Amino acid sequence: MSTFSSAVLAVSAILAAPHLPPAPDACTLITKEDAAAAIGEAATGPNVTKERTDGAGNTVSGCEYTGSGYHRVQVILTRLPKSSVAIFQGTCKGKDSKGLTGLGEVACWYNEKHEELHAFKGDVFVSVQLNRSGDPTESIKAMMKKAIEHLK
Repeated sequence: MSTFSSAVLAVSAILAAPHLPPAPDACTLITKEDAAAAIGEAATGPNVTKERTDGAGNTVSGCEYTGSGYHRVQVILTRLPKSSVAIFQGTCKGKDSKGLTGLGEVACWYNEKHEELHAFKGDVFVSVQLNRSGDPTESIKAMMKKAIEHLK
């Protein structure tokens, strides 16, 4: 068989393979209604950061909803190369993870203010940030739960 014939067969096999659905972007994880409930007032948006690939092979998208003043919800969805998952999950090592059972395979608070929550499911990293009046802990956990459920 010639090299040309082999190449044609290889391309035909790729084209005949079943197409996978596109990966969800950050705005598929949280609705405008979810954001409004979390910040405790009407939300505008989404302000979308379209999916892009960074130099390390990570694919990143973002979604933000805003309320009045500094009130806002931001979701960042990062798809990681399988070789990077353990390294990224290591960022949760030593951080607070109390009360985060069921929010992905690994979850942790970014800081003690509970305004940013990180979670991992498979090769996906999700970050939810919530700025609002009062304690954001339960609202941000509810948002992360919805985001993780949308990854199923």
